[in-house]
Amino acid sequence: MKKMVTIISLIIVIVVILVCLFIAINYNTAKIKGVIVKVNENNLLVMGIDNSTELYSVGLKEENNIEFKKGQEVLIYFDGTIMETYPAQPSNVKKIKIIKDISDVQIPENILIYCYSSKDNVKITINELTNSGISINIQDSNEIPYKYADSYTVYKKIKNENYTGVGVQIGENTENSTAGFTRNRNRIYLGRSRTNF
Repeated sequence: MKKMVTIISLIIVIVVILVCLFIAINYNTAKIKGVIVKVNENNLLVMGIDNSTELYSVGLKEENNIEFKKGQEVLIYFDGTIMETYPAQPSNVKKIKIIKDISDVQIPENILIYCYSSKDNVKITINELTNSGISINIQDSNEIPYKYADSYTVYKKIKNENYTGVGVQIGENTENSTAGFTRNRNRIYLGRSRTNF
């Protein structure tokens, strides 16, 4: 009988310790509820549900074998520290739990543009450049087209050995230096064939 009481007491102590550990872990863990906006190779871009202007970059560990998808509602467990970058970065992410496969929350256009439109995916090539005009081609491989202006400023470098003080002089103005230039500003308007320099 004494042995049985000892075993039951030991089981009760172990259960109490496990419950205390569970409570301590859950109360020392911060949570972010959000919607996945974009899935990258090493991170997720997640918009906070409580504050839809907040965007988080959540690092993925290699052992994460869950298939994350755009539009899923998730709960992110982390240590409570957030790096103040944009997007914000929660540190020491412990777990990412999928709450809903398709969220009812609408992702604002400015968040979508930030995640799916970058000037790095815009390639500009010069088709024709003459002393009377320029023709350019713009290729945009973004999922959401990059918003760029329809007019541009072209800077033409002019060697000015007798610098007069008009324009910008960089460094010494010598025969062997490429630093002594002024800048003339000219505009290019897309949709028009030529602009004079």
